[in-house]
Amino acid sequence: MSSQRHLTILELLPSQPSSISITQLKHKLFDSGIKLSTRMLQRDLQSLYEQGCFGLEKDTRTKPYGWSISKEWRGNSTVMSTELAQHYLMLEQLLPQNIPVDIKQAIHAKADIALQRLNGIKPEWLKLKSNSSIEVNLDSKVVEQIEHAIKHNRSASAEIYRVLYDQAHWLAFSELSFYGLEEDNGILMAQFMVGELHDKCYQMPVYRIRNVKVLQKTRREPNLEQLSSLRLAINKGKRQEPINLVIKVPTQSAINQGFIELGELIEKQQLDAQTSLLTFKVDDTQQLIDELFKLAHWLEVIEPVVIRNRVIKKIKAAANIYNQ
Repeated sequence: MSSQRHLTILELLPSQPSSISITQLKHKLFDSGIKLSTRMLQRDLQSLYEQGCFGLEKDTRTKPYGWSISKEWRGNSTVMSTELAQHYLMLEQLLPQNIPVDIKQAIHAKADIALQRLNGIKPEWLKLKSNSSIEVNLDSKVVEQIEHAIKHNRSASAEIYRVLYDQAHWLAFSELSFYGLEEDNGILMAQFMVGELHDKCYQMPVYRIRNVKVLQKTRREPNLEQLSSLRLAINKGKRQEPINLVIKVPTQSAINQGFIELGELIEKQQLDAQTSLLTFKVDDTQQLIDELFKLAHWLEVIEPVVIRNRVIKKIKAAANIYNQ
């Protein structure tokens, strides 16, 4: 997508509570010298929305959807609020790597204005002496605090180890909404949202988080679209290694009859009159785990053990909800 087109679209979007339809925005773009098809404009808007870095809001209550920029993001004044200034400094170091250079430069410019808004005083985490490495040491207290925040729907403050301005720092975040802990290739990952304005979901190793303090404030809850966006980003960043998935299913099941395909069927073994053992070559993705979980009432994962354990974890989590 053209970076200049990105910027023009964002500039033409009204601030909430006003909104604009794709047809109206298409006409405005045409008047600005940019000719786009409706489909192309839909893809541009959805891409900007999924990146979660520009305050873009989508009103799905009516069709066609209404598009706008969050009032809190853009504001009603030319003077940047302290909260928004701090947010831009956080946003700058959380930018996705695939954002075009022009967009990154625009965010960096906003961050410079943010520093001026804070009277030129950099936050403490910008003045810290940088560290070139971090010891992988999982703090059980950090895990307990995150689990407590998730269980009791509370926000938390914490320090996160990130690279900023080409140097590594522990950054202090005054408000994070942790909503999940998940093991990924043997590493415990925390999933969270930042502050009140930023709608993007993030995932980070727990060993890169410290000084977690649970706040007396209700945490934010990501919607299904935000969760899906995070999962797609995680899977896109991984090199998908095919695995051999071995499952035990009833002989008369839809999978054994070929109506449901998990991947390439490479082996089929009849255990007895009622049960079959199937081996599929599949990609190890969260979508696979979700599908296996949906079928868990009649399908059993035998191998790999790590996949079996991830399905068991989801089953136990569901059981805990219904046993409350």
